[in-house]
Amino acid sequence: MKKWIKSGLIWGMIMFIIMTFIYPYFNDEEITTKKVLIGFILWTIGGILFGLTLKRNYKE
Repeated sequence: MKKWIKSGLIWGMIMFIIMTFIYPYFNDEEITTKKVLIGFILWTIGGILFGLTLKRNYKE
């Protein structure tokens, strides 16, 4: 697996956990299956885009 994809997916996974579970927990928001699925899709795409940005900026 290319380094930029791996870095992006790791970043996306961390953001997914923080924004889907930790942030709502501390704000007394409900965590639903729908929010988890939407968050997973969005943060996976966001992670790949973040990795692509790293690739373009740092020229692996």
